[in-house]
Amino acid sequence: MLQRLRGNRRPLAGFLLAGFLGAAASCSSSDEEQLLRRFFDALSRGDTITAFGFSVAAFPGGAVSAWEVLEVREETAGPYRIGELLEEERESVARRDEQFQSLYAFQQANRDDLDRIAARRERDPDGAIGGRLGSLAEEWDAYGEERRGLVRALSEVQMAIELERRRTRRSLLRDAAVDYLTGEVAQKEVVVRVTEEEAGVLDYLFILLRYDLVNQYEAEVPSRWIIGAIDPLPESATPEP
Repeated sequence: MLQRLRGNRRPLAGFLLAGFLGAAASCSSSDEEQLLRRFFDALSRGDTITAFGFSVAAFPGGAVSAWEVLEVREETAGPYRIGELLEEERESVARRDEQFQSLYAFQQANRDDLDRIAARRERDPDGAIGGRLGSLAEEWDAYGEERRGLVRALSEVQMAIELERRRTRRSLLRDAAVDYLTGEVAQKEVVVRVTEEEAGVLDYLFILLRYDLVNQYEAEVPSRWIIGAIDPLPESATPEP
């Protein structure tokens, strides 16, 4: 059913949203429709406080006049990844630190020659360096490229950890530490057709998540569905209404 929004329609772009279902809207509404209704209703009112309680994703479109669910795909589940991500972080830190020690030893052993290379590059950034200095320059550059890659990899895993923590806390409605919990993450993909006041009709893929976790005593932690991501869909990827 096409859902039309009423009230003050303010631009949606830039709202960050995080939270949960709340009370049921009606007996006939699905979990997905209840969550999306509250999501869009809060945005249409410009209610940022409520909007922050529904999703960890920003809605990428503009002001919405109507929306409808086109498809709810099969629910899936996967492992809670905090433990895996934390181990990946530890390994990334170890690789970065090991490479730094190797780089430091190389710099100490070739300090004078590296100073000469740096001076020549400062005078002529595009000039070629041949001979033994050229070989050292290539090795130095390789160390630098490796260093940047290791730092980038560490940054990416740390961002993934923080995103997973935010999602978990919103689904569980808790500010306490979540790293020690274990369990699974349920996921639903929902295709939503949105009528935007300026852009017209566009389709989005909403990723809904629910963290089904237990604590160290094997006690279940209450959880609820949240919006984990919102991505525009290419026209060819949307089903017929």
